[in-house]
Amino acid sequence: MRRFVRNLIPWLLLLATATVSDAAGTNYFCIICGKGPLTGHFWLCPRGAICDDCEKIQERCSICGLPVRPNDGHIQTGDGRFICKFDKPNVILTLDQARELFQRTRDEVVDIYGPQFALKYTDVTVTLFDVDYWSEKGQANGLHKFGFASTRKTSAGVCTHEVVMLSGRTREEMESVAAHEYTHLWINENRPDSHHIDGDTIEAICELTAYKLMGKKHLPEMQQHILDNPYTRGKIKDLVAVEREGGTDYVLNWVKTGTAETFDTDSSLSPVAPPAAPEVFRGPRPLPKGLKFTGLMSFGKQPLAVINDEEFAAGDAKTLRLRDREVVVRCVKVETDEVTVQVNGRSLKLERGEEQGAP
Repeated sequence: MRRFVRNLIPWLLLLATATVSDAAGTNYFCIICGKGPLTGHFWLCPRGAICDDCEKIQERCSICGLPVRPNDGHIQTGDGRFICKFDKPNVILTLDQARELFQRTRDEVVDIYGPQFALKYTDVTVTLFDVDYWSEKGQANGLHKFGFASTRKTSAGVCTHEVVMLSGRTREEMESVAAHEYTHLWINENRPDSHHIDGDTIEAICELTAYKLMGKKHLPEMQQHILDNPYTRGKIKDLVAVEREGGTDYVLNWVKTGTAETFDTDSSLSPVAPPAAPEVFRGPRPLPKGLKFTGLMSFGKQPLAVINDEEFAAGDAKTLRLRDREVVVRCVKVETDEVTVQVNGRSLKLERGEEQGAP
């Protein structure tokens, strides 16, 4: 799971400490309302000037901290977050965008770490949500969950993977989250049951992948953001030092063959043998037995229910392939934790997260 502390939004801090100018006859115009030329007191931020009236607006962009006004081109997510007109073009809003970003990111991190970082079971279900039900709301230092990864493993070791990511974040942030969550999947496949790893260390290993990806993309401010994030309780800084000394193969092989709960940063690292080429299983993705309502997308006024990886608005009808047949699903009503559908003309209620057989 990927989390950030709420008060680490860098542009919000810049705006809160922005320079106040007292000037007459300038050529500054407010980037929020267009008022200008501005005279007297106004605020400066990296994107330009903000008039004193707009600076007092309480509604702020969840990404950069700029004020937002009605009809200024901003959007609002279903969970109440605002995204300003400047950040809107660079955020991930649709399921197709999220799936394409995750696939590209997994290719990039495998390229960074080498072939042993490829998943044995390559199919990953990617889901996007804008309802922020993970956040610890109402807490001054509440943590904001941007992603979650899970793996179901059979007794025979066959893995089925799923990644959930919060929508409405910038492309760079989402790439960092995708790298982090992909690493969880790799650990789920490769860590033996006998190797218990401290939770903060697992998160640090996942953050290390994001850190290295941001380095490849020449985004030092994102790397610093990862190092400063208290989520791993400082373990990410220790792990960066370990990786610099021992290399990525050392870290990955430690997950597979180590016995300690965390890395010993005070001892010299023993060399590791070259990794064996991984066995990759590329069989066809198994079709679901039934119908599963996994969450909501609710940009704009009409909420969308995600059922078997397909988006449904109320009134939509689509044909879905199940393991033994095809069914026509018509969405009747969309609620936060429940969706009412008709399946081949028969009514059925789907509760969030539970797979149900189709009539």
